[in-house]
Amino acid sequence: MKRSRLPLTALRSFETAGRHLSFSRAAEELYVSQAAISRQIRELETFLGRPLFLRLHRRVELTDAGHR
Repeated sequence: MKRSRLPLTALRSFETAGRHLSFSRAAEELYVSQAAISRQIRELETFLGRPLFLRLHRRVELTDAGHR
């Protein structure tokens, strides 16, 4: 049986985006596209079964789950 693993890149993207409260700034710092950050965060949220960010117009905020 194959177990799903949490990708380290998704955790790195989450930490960086949470620190900056910006997917774009996280992408700049990690030298990847904003779309890659968004995809990795989505994968992490799917893995955990809950949203970690509130996506607002041109910014993001951490949810309660994201703060934990």
